[in-house]
Amino acid sequence: VNLQPEEALRYAALTTEWKWFVARNRGMLARGGDFFGELIRRSGSDSAARQALRAHHQARMIALNAEAKLGEVARLLAQHRQDKVLVFSEYTALVDTISRSLALPSITYRTAPDERKRTLQAFRSGAYSKLVAGRVLNEGVDVPDANIAIVVSGNSTAREHIQRLGRVIRPKKTEAVLDRRVTRYTSEVSAARKRRQKSDSKAKAA
Repeated sequence: VNLQPEEALRYAALTTEWKWFVARNRGMLARGGDFFGELIRRSGSDSAARQALRAHHQARMIALNAEAKLGEVARLLAQHRQDKVLVFSEYTALVDTISRSLALPSITYRTAPDERKRTLQAFRSGAYSKLVAGRVLNEGVDVPDANIAIVVSGNSTAREHIQRLGRVIRPKKTEAVLDRRVTRYTSEVSAARKRRQKSDSKAKAA
């Protein structure tokens, strides 16, 4: 998807601020071999480092939560009207936005255990054919069968990415699809590409 014009301008300003700081401080920060770790340590007493980290985080949030993703989710759900679909986001705010805007059931870390159980059972039985979920589904939750998963934001490791594939690719399934939506011309594209490469390597080694 593409950023909206206002989002693109803000993203460009924030990434420029981040890159400028990195260019000026890379040598000093990389001496210990852990650039990001050193930057975080330094941010405790260095306002410029703190502001650079803030800019990096805000730019990343713009990319991960791009407004156009909501419209893309609606389009994909219409395309898969007859399928059982899980929509994933690691960010509770985006889960809430999708759930509210598209009138879909959802579960997050805030969902009470009894309500979570009822929602998953309704999805399992077919009473719900669509479900929006946050990171709470990454581990330790028995997720009912589905044949489509849509990932709209997240910084998941390759392991979590494979887990998500496992949510939808179940025994006896003839076809399953994981559809990941990323924001063009942002760091999300390269992160998703690296994640896919790691997932493919692990899958081949299995």
